[in-house]
Amino acid sequence: MLHQQQQPLTAARTRDLAVLYRELRLAAGGPRFVRLTGEPWSGKSRLLRQLAATAHKEGWTVASGRLPRAGRTRPFEVVADALDDHLARADGTLFERLGEARTRALAPVLPALATLPGAGERPDPGAVVRALRVLLGLLGERGTLFVLDDVHRAGPEVLDLLDHLVRHPPQGPVLTVFAHRAVPGGRHLAAVPYDAPGVRHLALGPLPAADARALLPAGTPPLAAELVLRDAAGVPGLLHALARGAAPGPSFHATAELATGIPPVLAPDSIDLHTLSSLGWRCACAAALLGDPFTAAALAHTAGVPVEHALAGLDELHAEGLVRPEGAAGTRFCFVRPAVRALVHHASGAGWRSAALGRALEALRAEAAAGTGRAAPGAGPQDGREEGREEGREEGPEEGPEGGDAGAAGARRTLAAHLEHAAGIGLEDIRALALSARGGLYTRPARSAAALRRVMAVGPVPVEVRLLLNKALVLSGRLEEAVRGYEETGPRSHEDRLPGGRTDTAVWQARALRWSGRHAQARSVLDGDGGLPPGGPAADAERAALALEPWAGADPEEARAAAERALRTAPADDPGARAHAYALLAAACAAAGDGESARAAADGAHALLARTGEPERAAHLEALRWLGAAETGLGEPERGGRHVERGLATALEHGQAHLAGLLALGLAEAALAAGDTEGARSRIRLAAALAEQTAVPALADAAREAERRTGAHATGAPDTSRLSLLSERERIVTGLVGEGRTNQQIAARLDISVKTVETYMSRIFKKLGMNSRTQVAHVVGLSANIR
Repeated sequence: MLHQQQQPLTAARTRDLAVLYRELRLAAGGPRFVRLTGEPWSGKSRLLRQLAATAHKEGWTVASGRLPRAGRTRPFEVVADALDDHLARADGTLFERLGEARTRALAPVLPALATLPGAGERPDPGAVVRALRVLLGLLGERGTLFVLDDVHRAGPEVLDLLDHLVRHPPQGPVLTVFAHRAVPGGRHLAAVPYDAPGVRHLALGPLPAADARALLPAGTPPLAAELVLRDAAGVPGLLHALARGAAPGPSFHATAELATGIPPVLAPDSIDLHTLSSLGWRCACAAALLGDPFTAAALAHTAGVPVEHALAGLDELHAEGLVRPEGAAGTRFCFVRPAVRALVHHASGAGWRSAALGRALEALRAEAAAGTGRAAPGAGPQDGREEGREEGREEGPEEGPEGGDAGAAGARRTLAAHLEHAAGIGLEDIRALALSARGGLYTRPARSAAALRRVMAVGPVPVEVRLLLNKALVLSGRLEEAVRGYEETGPRSHEDRLPGGRTDTAVWQARALRWSGRHAQARSVLDGDGGLPPGGPAADAERAALALEPWAGADPEEARAAAERALRTAPADDPGARAHAYALLAAACAAAGDGESARAAADGAHALLARTGEPERAAHLEALRWLGAAETGLGEPERGGRHVERGLATALEHGQAHLAGLLALGLAEAALAAGDTEGARSRIRLAAALAEQTAVPALADAAREAERRTGAHATGAPDTSRLSLLSERERIVTGLVGEGRTNQQIAARLDISVKTVETYMSRIFKKLGMNSRTQVAHVVGLSANIR
């Protein structure tokens, strides 16, 4: 178990405890039963301790037992742990009421009765069960609380006892509570069905987000807080452990980086799995060294034990809720929580890991070679398809050869994570690294970059490998390296190598420049740098995004035209690309004051994103940024915030660092528009932390500007420094925007064309550093100088 400090219960666990208290009150009128389940470290034992303390104060007799260690146990050991102290203190009256035969039946299994007749006899499980039922009814004068914790480790005789007690309840006020870990697909306590009549099932799920955040220590840095909350996944004990190890400047990592290779150190010396047997601990260490997913054969080879022993260890780890089968076949396994894998990895001995690593590599190489999915020979992508299957179309993270054979793909993925640090690698290792890098581009970009660097360290590689590295650097937030990489390779370096290659490279180079604040250079790349401009939906989508960036001189009409072109040419079978185009169109129309078109486009984006799978959505996360901006611009900041929040959570999960910062700022805008100033500030602090992590000055500047506007919103102070940049005519237009008028209404009021209003709006956006009418209206609400 994880070491935990006793902190106040969260709201969710307080409600769970109230359920137990209610059952205790009801048990005063007759026997009651509660089944308490939850994953490891969800708080089951703590609730039981608090229930026991309250029952004791109220005069109940509390008999609480627990099985502290997995493996073989004595018959009825957990029952003996609960009852032995009470029986050792009991006088002869209790045994007289219990009867000689029942006392004799209990003597072989309860050490407190070791001196009584029958203690040396072979126990009769049926007689023991029947005697225990009567004993529970006699034990307490006020009532008896009978608690059995961790009964997933108990033998079949304890399960028979519980089944018997449910079917034949004890006489008198007895509350029986039995707790065990909930294991997906597990067989725990099958003798007592979950829907058994008279048994209250209390399942402890992950904590709600607000409850989990409340457990963080005061002063936890913003980025560290988000990573702890993400990795703990609402499990209280895990959250306490990770929060204690949270560093002021944590290394930003994707969730997938916890599951393979050498994981980041999350919480040194914070994990204690003493409940595992020696075999279970050895197998846990071997599984953590291998990484997810792993097979029983690889586990046995790495742990240095026979396969049958490895299978027994796996059964124990599964019963303890630490690992689970992956996929329908059930031949591969993974840790239930990637963070637990990382903690176990670093808790195993460094010397043992060093010796076992060679065995792990042998096993993983053999499994990767045995798979049927093969790439073309060489370190480069198969047939040069690394950069996209067709012009302007992104490739999903798990498509292509890696998805051909799930078993071999899993082995390649875990193998590649180890090969990043291996001393010597061969051609098959290079293939595994390249395929893993391609497959994890959007879900673990930093790991993909590390794999590609390892490939490049071996010797000369095709230019496609370097271009894939540039993509990984962009997604992981290392924009300066990516910009330098594109300068070295050039935007047309593989124009003749594959269809759409030039467009794909230009789009990614422009994105790196746009995100790093070099908007003029980004525009130059999209204009063709003196040559033929790149075409296709991806290029037009990037043009639309550039035209929407506040500090690029936002031009909603230019953005709208580009987004419409992207939508017209986006493949019908690519919902991610079409959703992205719709989201850009919605943001452009909202910024231009065309609410009706913005609403239609936003609804289209939302519908397509709902149909888009996780891999495709990871490739188009910025769509949620623009969709959130559109909803906020349409006066629906709460709805916009939900879109951006989903994008932020996904970006944090997948390690897309810079985009996470942009989404955090988008969420701050939505919160500010909804009047949640403190919520806006918390997201701005997260964006600033991500800017520091990625060393991107443009993101840091945007966070500072957002903080300044948030301060103005809180104090009501007008932004006179920027308002002074507006001409008199622009001030009039701005004032009408503040009254909620559309471009058509403003044109009619001022007797000018709609096109002229759009030109004014473009200038206003650029001078105020904004990209939505909501932001402009907010400034109007703060200032009395615009009329």
